[in-house]
Amino acid sequence: MKTFTCPFLSLLIGLTSAVLSATPFAAPMADRLERPSRISASASQAPLTGIQRLGQRLVLVGADGHILLREPDGRLHQAKVAVDVLLTAVHFVDDRQGWAVGHDGVVLHSADGGENWDKQLDGKTINTLMLTWAETEVARLEQVASAQGSDNAAQLQALDNARFALDDITAGAVAGPSRPLLDVWFANADEGWVVGAYGMVLHTRDGGKRWDYLPDLDNPERLHLNAVLGLANGDLLIAGEGGRLYRRVDGQWLAAQQLTPASLYKLVQLRDGEVLAMGFGAALLVSNNHGQDWKPIPLGTKASLYGAEQLADGSLWLTGQAGVLLHSQDLQQFRLFQSAIRGAWLGVAALGDTQLALVGNKGLHVLAIHELKELR
Repeated sequence: MKTFTCPFLSLLIGLTSAVLSATPFAAPMADRLERPSRISASASQAPLTGIQRLGQRLVLVGADGHILLREPDGRLHQAKVAVDVLLTAVHFVDDRQGWAVGHDGVVLHSADGGENWDKQLDGKTINTLMLTWAETEVARLEQVASAQGSDNAAQLQALDNARFALDDITAGAVAGPSRPLLDVWFANADEGWVVGAYGMVLHTRDGGKRWDYLPDLDNPERLHLNAVLGLANGDLLIAGEGGRLYRRVDGQWLAAQQLTPASLYKLVQLRDGEVLAMGFGAALLVSNNHGQDWKPIPLGTKASLYGAEQLADGSLWLTGQAGVLLHSQDLQQFRLFQSAIRGAWLGVAALGDTQLALVGNKGLHVLAIHELKELR
C-alpha cells in the first residue's frame, strides 16, 4: 500500500499523533469511530483544520471530532458529533445542510446548521465499496480476456492492473478503516464529492445516504487528493499531490494536468470567477478560464499555503505555515505579514473588515488586521 508522502497529509497525521500522545490510554481507532466526540473546555485550543462562515456564525472542525460554532458575539460552543477522529474539512451548502470529513474515511452530516452531526460513512464501508468494485472489475476483464484470447496486449495489461488494484485494496482493508478523507464539496443538498489519500474519490447523489467509489480518475499512481471544488459554471476541480489537477467537464473527467511539481492543498474561486490553486513552497496559480489554463503568481516567501479568504472589498488573504499571511488587492502585488503565533494556519475567515479568524495547529485565534506585523 502506498506510503504517506504529501507534506500536507503528513501535517494532518502529525496533528493526530500530537493529540493521541497527550491523551493517556487512548482508545483504538476502531473504537473512536463508534464513540462520540467528548465535550472539552479547551477544544478551541486543540488543533483545528477547517473553517467556514455560516451567516454570521463560524463552523470550525478539528482534532478528536471537535466541531465548534462561534456566534457573532464571540461565544463558542461545541456541537454533538458521532465520532472523535481527526476531522479535516467542512462544507455547508446553505444555513442548515453541511458535511464534514476526516480520518478513517469518516463523512459526517448536519441538518441543523452544525449543532448535531451524524456519521454517514466510514473507512469500513469504503473498504467494502472498493473491494466490490475491484472484484467486479477483475471478473469482467477475465471474461473479456477469455473471449478475446491472449493476443490483446491492452486488455491483458488492464487485467494485470485490475488484479494489482484488488491485491492493494485487499491489503489496505486488512489494516482497517485507515483511509483519510481530506476535503468535501457539495453542489446542493443532494450531490457531493469527497476526496482523500491514495487517490480516493467518492460521489453521492442523495445527500450522502449512498456513496459510489469512483476509480476512473486519471491517477494510476494513486496520488493523494487534497482539495475538491465545484465552479460556478458546473465544472469540478480536484487538486493534490505532485501539483496534479483533474477537471470534470459535462460529466467527463479530462486528462490530468500538472500545474507545478509542488503539491496543491487548496482551491478557491473568487467572486469575479478567477480560480486559485495553492500549496507547498508558496505555490500559487490563477486561472481565468475555469481551470483550462494556469499562470503562476510569484510570492516573496517560500511558506506553504493552506487557506484563502476574499474580503468584501475584493482583497484577498492567504494563510500558511509558520504564522505567515499574505494580502493582495489585485493578485499581482502581495504584502507579507507575520502573526505573533507561529503555527500553521490551515484556514481563515473574515470577521468584518478588521479581524481574521484563523485556525491551525494552535487552535482558533481571532486577530485584528492592524496588529499584524508586516515583513519587508
